[in-house]
Amino acid sequence: MKKAVSFILCLSLIAACILVFASCGKPNNDNTTAAGTESGGEIAGGWARADSPVITDDFRKVFDKAVAEFDVDYTPVAYLASQIVAGTNHCVLCKAMSKTYVIVYIYEDLQGNAEVTDIVSSSADAQSTEGNIVGGWAEPESPEMTDDAKKALEKACEMLTGAAYTPVALLATQVVAGMNYRIICESRPAVPVPDCEYVIVTVYADLQGNAEITDTIEFQDKVYNNSYEASETTNSGIKAVDGNMKIYYEMGDGTWMCDDVVYKYRLEISGRMPNAAKDSTFVYLSNIEEISFEQAYMAAGISSSTEDYFSPEDAVLVEMK
Repeated sequence: MKKAVSFILCLSLIAACILVFASCGKPNNDNTTAAGTESGGEIAGGWARADSPVITDDFRKVFDKAVAEFDVDYTPVAYLASQIVAGTNHCVLCKAMSKTYVIVYIYEDLQGNAEVTDIVSSSADAQSTEGNIVGGWAEPESPEMTDDAKKALEKACEMLTGAAYTPVALLATQVVAGMNYRIICESRPAVPVPDCEYVIVTVYADLQGNAEITDTIEFQDKVYNNSYEASETTNSGIKAVDGNMKIYYEMGDGTWMCDDVVYKYRLEISGRMPNAAKDSTFVYLSNIEEISFEQAYMAAGISSSTEDYFSPEDAVLVEMK
């Protein structure tokens, strides 16, 4: 009888072990956002904040392979997070054309192939000056948070009643009557929600040890998503155009994108405004097939009536010549 009981217990233990190993081998398709995870460690299906935001040589190779198809110049600044799937998802902060900060998501498969899956933009100025010049922003040698930057953010957050900010990387400093710090943080509202996002926070620390948050900029506008390629495009790349009014994008399917809105047409509308000495050209991205020259220049800022302006879904001015 004792042998029979022992035999049954052994079988139960073996079955339990099989279930544990089976569950460990299943991919988790949870689409948890990259922000708001514990530092370090890798959790299958979940995002893990990077132990260090420094761009390593190994990741730079992955990054260069993923962005090789893009015409726009993306420069990696800080490694933010990773996600273990059937391969690895990477989340990295970049400079787009050395002007603004964007977050680029990259998928690296088990064979070493890499592709960009998502790009989210911001309006945060990424330009900086060389060295700690008074009045100019300077990039640190490393994106690692310094003790002074951490203390300034902690002090500034003491009286904060809204979102909670967790620092991820130090982007730039500015010498003023004190110091400004530009920091990318994870942002989570005071009210519990499933997700949180990234935000670029500017903290001012004065000479008396006081500190306050003077600016916050969110990442909101998607400028690329791999679903466009999968569903409609025949060309996997996109082309960025640095218009003198807005940066916009030529998509692989022949459409255009600006500020997260897709447009069917790019219209160059030329003519001479009243009392002007020479012709002007207005470039609009539009879902309206034709726009008259009068409409174009009135909506470019000439008119004082809101009725003369286009809604963002209809048209946006991207260049003036």
